[in-house]
Amino acid sequence: MNDNSKASIHTDSTSSDDSAEATESQQQAPQSPLFSETPIWRGTGVRVTALAVPTTFLAAGEVAPTNPSGDDAGDIVGTILGGLADGVGSVFSAQPLLATGLTVGLAGAGYMYVKTNVDFGRETDGFADRKRLKKQMTRGPLVKKRKILRPSLKDVPARKVPTNAVGFYIGRDRKTGLHLYAAIEESSLMLAPMGAGKTAKLGNWLLDAVGAVLATSTKYDIVELTEAIRARVGNILIWNPEGLADRQSNIAWDPVIGCSDPKLGIERSKRRAKSLLEGSDATKGMENRNFWTSSSYRVLKAFLWAADVEGLTLMDVARWSKQPHRYEAIKIFEKHSDIAPPGWQDDLEQQQKVDGKTTTLENVFGTLSQTFMFLDSPDIQQVILSAHRPGAQFDTDAYLRSRDTLYMLGNDSDVGGMGPLFTCLTSEVYAGARTMASRSRGGRLDPPMTFVLDEAALICSVPLQRWTADSRGIGITIHAVFQSPAQIYERYGKYAYQTIWENCIKLILGGLSNVEHLEDLSKLTGTKRVKQESQSESNSGGVNGTSNRSSSYTWVEKPTMTISDIMYLDPGQILMFRKYIGGPVIATYTPVWDRKDVKNVVRDNKRAAKAELKARKRKLATVPAAPEASPWVDAPVPDVWGPQPEEPWAPPVPAAEASPWTSDPAASGWSTGGFPGPRDHLRVVPGEVIEPTVAQPLPEMPSFEPTAHLVPEQPTPVEEPTAKAEPEQLRDTGTAGPNKPTGSAGPTRSTRRRRDADDLGAF
Repeated sequence: MNDNSKASIHTDSTSSDDSAEATESQQQAPQSPLFSETPIWRGTGVRVTALAVPTTFLAAGEVAPTNPSGDDAGDIVGTILGGLADGVGSVFSAQPLLATGLTVGLAGAGYMYVKTNVDFGRETDGFADRKRLKKQMTRGPLVKKRKILRPSLKDVPARKVPTNAVGFYIGRDRKTGLHLYAAIEESSLMLAPMGAGKTAKLGNWLLDAVGAVLATSTKYDIVELTEAIRARVGNILIWNPEGLADRQSNIAWDPVIGCSDPKLGIERSKRRAKSLLEGSDATKGMENRNFWTSSSYRVLKAFLWAADVEGLTLMDVARWSKQPHRYEAIKIFEKHSDIAPPGWQDDLEQQQKVDGKTTTLENVFGTLSQTFMFLDSPDIQQVILSAHRPGAQFDTDAYLRSRDTLYMLGNDSDVGGMGPLFTCLTSEVYAGARTMASRSRGGRLDPPMTFVLDEAALICSVPLQRWTADSRGIGITIHAVFQSPAQIYERYGKYAYQTIWENCIKLILGGLSNVEHLEDLSKLTGTKRVKQESQSESNSGGVNGTSNRSSSYTWVEKPTMTISDIMYLDPGQILMFRKYIGGPVIATYTPVWDRKDVKNVVRDNKRAAKAELKARKRKLATVPAAPEASPWVDAPVPDVWGPQPEEPWAPPVPAAEASPWTSDPAASGWSTGGFPGPRDHLRVVPGEVIEPTVAQPLPEMPSFEPTAHLVPEQPTPVEEPTAKAEPEQLRDTGTAGPNKPTGSAGPTRSTRRRRDADDLGAF
């Protein structure tokens, strides 16, 4: 594929379309903190004009002759042109090289401007031309439609309206360099095989949404990439019954609750019964699911009403669906016959009690039992039961009035998947949004509601063939993502697939490998004119004949994009098909993790984590260490003073008192010795409070000295010997000298020598 066009800088600007906007310049549009709008005065032509016009008139005023009459306007123009010519001539004469360089630079700039703004190849390359793209998918046309798309912005000047308030970003056109947007009333269908980078694009749509967002996915990465920024504008709601990535749900919901409401119960029962069956694997691929599931639908809507009027749960409905001959629901209808919907009891009796329809009965209840296979998981049962706590049921109306983000996460399971429950909750939110839009100004939600349905065919098979046609005029934007066209066909059937394909903007990522699908997409890209060279050779006769070779060129029609061109799209590129633009578009987009605001949030989170870690370490360093236990708690108190004479009239030594806080003195930790003990006695120990005993008064001390014999005799202290004990006396060998008495301190050197000799002589 030959692509001679190059990307250029986006320089288009939007002007005010109403004269009344000049008087309303003080009004401000609601700015989204998730989106930074490019200033409106961003075109190079505007800046050059703003500088060139005043400079020209100033120069003309300096050289223009005075004309008091002011009647000849042509003299002013002639003076201006003459002054410019004289100035250019003087510049060339003074600085010839500089003037030549400026002239060449201006000529090159003019050439690039013409090349990027005038599409000379629109008749040959097959892609959408600049004129149509600028008219259909740029900022200017979208902002002009703000009175229809966003009734609340009709009085706000165009220059103050952010683009994401009225549209969602597609990407930058590879051919023209224009930034392309689609209106918020349009729905998109993305074909993205595994690993093609769909999360990188879906994350941008979540971050730029100005209202409430509902996002479904089989992976947790979409939450990690967008949760921090979406938390700045609203609450983060998690519906994760299977505990994906160990993230617990913070909302609870049971389809049974509210089905017996006197005003809205009948509609809720019908809508939720239909949604549960649409999300079931038992209805996959049916061309007319409403016809084949009509019997199951009549039974299920009655089950939901009966369970709610008796205060039961969805587990009871699943139990009834597995027991066709159990008539518990019929008995509930008989009990509440005064308020029961008319005819619903007859539907149950017709399916369960009428004989001769064994096959039909098995098919009806077989479909219902397969629908509720997801309730086999204890975790999902617990989530359903938690919704029956007071005030725990998810409030859809409050959610739609907010800017909260609801993430619905579930595994892709072939058998017993979460599809019915996910489809039912998503349909309930859509029904609430549709009702709220009908009561809003202009019949639209303002701000709009956004649905990002990743893996819609696996876990959230809502009726897109109806939603994509109905949501256009009520302020709901739908982004549905599938892995291939075959997945849509398998889930919805042939005709529903065709309707979905017609109603949406088609966005194709690289990586598709099915030849049949690629051929269909290649045909949608159209054809282009390519110059093809043909050569011919002729020989002249005779001995000295010569050969002549000639070349000619012809224009041929070839596919704008071949199969290989679509399959091998680079990462970050997206192929778009949309009506009224005259051809396909290849746009480039920035992955969500490369966005500046996402990087800033990641950086701030890292800084906050480091600061918290430092603060924790600093706090641990400043906390004093716990006091060590006293070594005197269990050790006996030594008597360092010895026995003291007893004074008969001295007050007795106070005994150890019991703690006033407990009946167990040992539990208080009090120390009664002469050395300080631990301070554990300050803690409060629960126990029985004992009143302290009143001490007995001491006898009065007499005024005379006591008689000597009345004073007990004190024992006389025994003095300890200070001399060292004599060593053991050795046996006398008769060798002691006359001057050495027996029992002296010890033998001399000569004595030891003689003793050793005597001992040896004995042997």
